[in-house]
Amino acid sequence: MQILRSFFTPRMKAPKTTLQRPPRSALRKAPGELLPARVQKSYFMLSSAERNLLNTALEKWRLGRHEPVLVGGLNRLKTTLKLMGVYRLVIEEVQDARAITSYTRWIEAVLVDEAEDQVYVTFSPRFEHLWLEVRKRLFEHAASNPAKTKLRGRYALRLYNWAHKHVQAGTKRISLEQLRKVLGLEELKDAEGVTIKEGPLPIWANFHQRALVPAIAEINTKTELEISIESIDRSKHRRVTALSFSIKPKTETAR
Repeated sequence: MQILRSFFTPRMKAPKTTLQRPPRSALRKAPGELLPARVQKSYFMLSSAERNLLNTALEKWRLGRHEPVLVGGLNRLKTTLKLMGVYRLVIEEVQDARAITSYTRWIEAVLVDEAEDQVYVTFSPRFEHLWLEVRKRLFEHAASNPAKTKLRGRYALRLYNWAHKHVQAGTKRISLEQLRKVLGLEELKDAEGVTIKEGPLPIWANFHQRALVPAIAEINTKTELEISIESIDRSKHRRVTALSFSIKPKTETAR
């Protein structure tokens, strides 16, 4: 226990994070428009036990404080180790006009005090603002939108977020450029608006077959919504410019 206590005592200074705190206007957006799609996907793929443990740890965690957080007894060790070892987080960001992709885990380290039958976890201080936004945005959102816990595709998660907001309208037209942003496939730009990374799936056929069709199919199969493409607008050069979606809640018999 002496070694464990020595870890608890110092106030370790966290390295300066390169993740930018979202602007105030962004905090009013839906979770799907704020948090990276791959982070959402990883969160909703957690089992109930894993998600509850993560929620418990993040509720106790405090911004700027990096001592271990107690999550329970040894009976929670297996679940805790899965959070550290199984679920990878992929975080894309812009640093000095370069696109940087970081690969990390929900839990940075697990500490076990066998004498006291207690398990503790730590979070990476580099991504502390991400942990803060997960705590703010996803806990309540997951509870109020149980259908999202069934979705596994990152495009399905983002399309569901968008469609859920427009279900009352019944139909919704959206430009292809905006739809690419909804699905997280837009160009990555620096603070001055210069493109530093082209958007994935730039060709319409690939975008349609690899992103849009699977997302619609998964939403229709696993959630309370029924989505379909009503029409596709094209320019005089046959380039797709916009789409119209039909968005309806399923009837009770269809669920």
